[in-house]
This record gives sequence, C-alpha cells and structure tokens, in this order.
Amino acid sequence: MFVDEATWQFIDEHLQEDVRQLALQKNKYKDIDFDFALRQIQGRQKTRDKLPLLASIPRFVFPPSLALEQCSSEITAKYKRIIINDILCRDTACRVSIENDPDKSSRNTACRVSIENDTDKSSRNTACRVSTGNHRIMADLTGGFGIDTLFLSNLFETCHYVEPQRQLCDILSHNLKLLQFEHVQVHQTTMEDFIQDMEPVDFLYLDPSRRNAQGSRVVSLEDCTPNIVQYKDILLQKARKVMLKLSPMLDIKRALAQLPETKEIYVLALNGECKELLLLLDVGVQKPLQYHAVNIWLEGNSMKELCFDFTDEEEQNAIPKFDSQVGQYLYEPNAAILKAGAFKSLATHFGLNKLHPHTHLYTSDSLIKEFPGRIFRVQNIYSYKDAKTALKTIQKANVAVRNFPQTADELKKSLKLADGGAVYVFGTTLDNGQKVIISCFKEKVKLS
Repeated sequence: MFVDEATWQFIDEHLQEDVRQLALQKNKYKDIDFDFALRQIQGRQKTRDKLPLLASIPRFVFPPSLALEQCSSEITAKYKRIIINDILCRDTACRVSIENDPDKSSRNTACRVSIENDTDKSSRNTACRVSTGNHRIMADLTGGFGIDTLFLSNLFETCHYVEPQRQLCDILSHNLKLLQFEHVQVHQTTMEDFIQDMEPVDFLYLDPSRRNAQGSRVVSLEDCTPNIVQYKDILLQKARKVMLKLSPMLDIKRALAQLPETKEIYVLALNGECKELLLLLDVGVQKPLQYHAVNIWLEGNSMKELCFDFTDEEEQNAIPKFDSQVGQYLYEPNAAILKAGAFKSLATHFGLNKLHPHTHLYTSDSLIKEFPGRIFRVQNIYSYKDAKTALKTIQKANVAVRNFPQTADELKKSLKLADGGAVYVFGTTLDNGQKVIISCFKEKVKLS
C-alpha cells in the first residue's frame, strides 16, 4: 500500500475537522488521495475511545466504517489476551505473566502487557511479545480489521491472519510493517479454503460475520459467515482449542445444543454493557461447563475486572433462600451475570436472599461490597396503591422493573415521575406474590 507524503500531511493537518465539511472541498485537493484521507480522518475520530492507542499512531491505516464497527475494542482484545494465556497455560508448566500482579485473587486490579508499554517504537515487535513457551502457532480465521490478530498474536511465535477481502489484507499488511510485527502472516483467502490444507495449530480464533449477503444483522450461528456449526468438526481436528467470538444477543442454550464441545463460556461486559460472548471449544477431558461472567472497565490507564465464575452444575444445584421481606440493601446483578444466567448460584455464593424465583433482585441487611453489580440502600417499600401517594413529593427518579406487570415507562407514567435524580424506583414481585415499589439510593462502593 503506497500513500504519498502530501496525503499524510493533509490527514495530519485536518484531524480535528468535520469530515462532512471537508468532503465538500474535494475539488480543492486534486493532488492527494482525497477519499483515502477522509477515511483516515473519520476512522481516527470514530475510534478515539474504542481504539485510543492505535488511533494515536501516525500512519496507522483504518478500513471502511463497516470493518471499524465490527472490530473488537482495544480493551476487550487485551482482556482476551489474558484469558487465552490462562487457557493455554493450564496444562503446561509455562506461565506467561501478563498481569503486573501475579496474585490471581486480586485480578480485578491487574494490568496487562500492551503495545504502549514500549516507549521505543522502533522495537515494538519485540517489546510487546512475550515468552511463548509452548504457544507456537495460532490462526485468526476471520481476520477483518485485525485488532484481535494484533493483540492475540503476542502470545505466539507465529500467527496466521485469514481474510478474503483484498483491501483488509492490504491494510493489515501495512499496519504489520509499521508495527514491525514480523510473526504475523497474511493470507487472502476464505476460512473454508484455508483450513483444508492448514497444518494443525495450537489455537484457533474466529469472529464470524454477523451480516448476511443483504447487509442485515444476524445472530444465530447458522446464519453467520462462516457457518461454525457446519465446520466445527474440521476446526477441532486442526486445533485442540477453538475460541469463538459471538453476538451478546445469542441464545446461549441454543448455542450449547449446536456446539456441545463447548467447555467454557465467557460473557464479557465493558462498563456494564455486554459486548462479547466467547465460547471455548475443546476436545480435551470432559468436565462441567464453566461460565465466566466478566465486567471490565478502565480507571486511568489500569484495566479493572470483576468476574463471577460458576459451573453449570453449581447453578442447577444451588438452593437460594427466598424472602418476602426486603432488607436494608438491594442488589441488581450486572449485565454479564444476567446474560450468563447465574441467578441461583449468585445468591448462595454471596449469602443473599432472592426476592422471588423469577425476580433477579437480591437483598440483605449487611452490605456485601464485592457484589458484581449495583447496590442500593433501601429507603421504603410500598404497595403499588400506596406508592402513588407516597412518591408524590418526588419529581423525578430512575425507574426500573423486574418481574412486574408494567414496563418501566408505564410505571414511570403512572407514578408521574420524570427521568433522573438520585432516587431509584424498582417495581417488582416478592416471594409471596405481592407487587411492590421499592425506593432506594445507590450505594457508593469502592472496589479495591
């Protein structure tokens, strides 16, 4: 990929400008690759939060907007590097230390190896590589923009990037050269063709496209490209461990029925919003299905993690206590917990009472600071009828419903409340079947 100096200079000079206004001035800049320049400016502007490090690297090339939309964020790619390292090292004596803190009990405060750790940009290719031990070869069979390739390949001596689109292959080749990532090999072909003659590798990673031929979004495995259900057997012949990045909207139970080789599920949330569903397929020893409900966030330059691990058996066998009395504290699980389905095991693990079998809210009289979700200090509990009168003095509140006959908007309207404020109002059902309105304030908890 060749881009002349005048085009790069134009990009540098107009990084902060409105792309729509720049587009109207195309006739003024006939000596540069104007369309390429606009795409780069727009790419950097769109990815300042999603890809802050890469967006700051001069002459790093960005693809068209669809590939940007579909790629992983830097923080989720870095987290995947941590968990893949854990997976690969479980059965070996080697241990690649990614976290600055070797104490796994404090993993929520752990940092990670990253490209920016090397201040000498000329040696990037070695500074962000780690001692690979037995981790020799991986393949990213659905390469796309290559964000996961860039961050996951650090764990391996060799990485194969597979992508059918010529433009994306050219872009990654340019970026690899810029970053001096000599251990990544680019293959312009489809996954279906590449795996036929591929030698077995240590690890396979796939992020199937969730767009159909018409450009519409799809969720189910069989509608994605490539069709993992169709090719799972050959994938597991080529690597003992296969990781799939899937839509957070996917029905987990249906996916497990289609992919019984799944040994672990990671539900990955960023700042409380589910972003990725990761399935680890493994032909190794049979063991209970393991779930990892993970929420990650940034505090300054440090990545924080709050993870709740449980097995399928633990959830099935858990016997929580149900209570029609709401204690001093109310607990709402984070999005990863809810998606993973840790409804009963969460209660037994933290010693909380559940309000109702179908109400995923929990209560206690003592504060459980480590709870993976939001914590509220209960102010009052009202019957639905009494709430209309009791809450008249409140002009606005944050209204939510859990196992309640009205939607949040309907309840808000009936209580004549506007959005916002410091008060939180939950419409819910207790174990005795009573419909109640709980008013509360959010408890500020600082995790260490």
